[in-house]
Amino acid sequence: MTSAPDDIYDTTTIPLAASVWHSDFDQETYITASDIGEFLRGACLNISAIQVYILCLLHDHAKSFEMSRISFICPEIMSSTRIKADPGAPTMYLKNIFQAEIEKEKMGNPNLTNWFLIPYNQENHWNLYVMDLRRGYVYIFDPARDPRRTDYAWGILSL
Repeated sequence: MTSAPDDIYDTTTIPLAASVWHSDFDQETYITASDIGEFLRGACLNISAIQVYILCLLHDHAKSFEMSRISFICPEIMSSTRIKADPGAPTMYLKNIFQAEIEKEKMGNPNLTNWFLIPYNQENHWNLYVMDLRRGYVYIFDPARDPRRTDYAWGILSL
């Protein structure tokens, strides 16, 4: 983790390990003091803050996540902005993750993921999808359900 000098941007760079986000390569996210301030005021919770929070959860509770076999899907890839711009990319991302789980099962690997947690952001609104890959269920946790809101993620998840 690196930080820019205070007088430049007040930005911290957080490494995102490929293994956490089911990616082919490591990435980075950036979080600023204003991101944290907006979150603490309840004004906005951006994708970077969610990614950092997930990393903290995994760091502090690694054993619990391993035992329960919970994994996270990258909220940046599954955002409505990304889905609207190129629905094929998130679809392929999920397909590769699920295919890897099928391959693990075929090889007799006992460390299969039971649940995938998918934080989803659309129009400054967060949902949490919980996908039970073994049963083929998707649970939607939406604190402010609005039937007028188009759910772009559901089309991809229901595939």
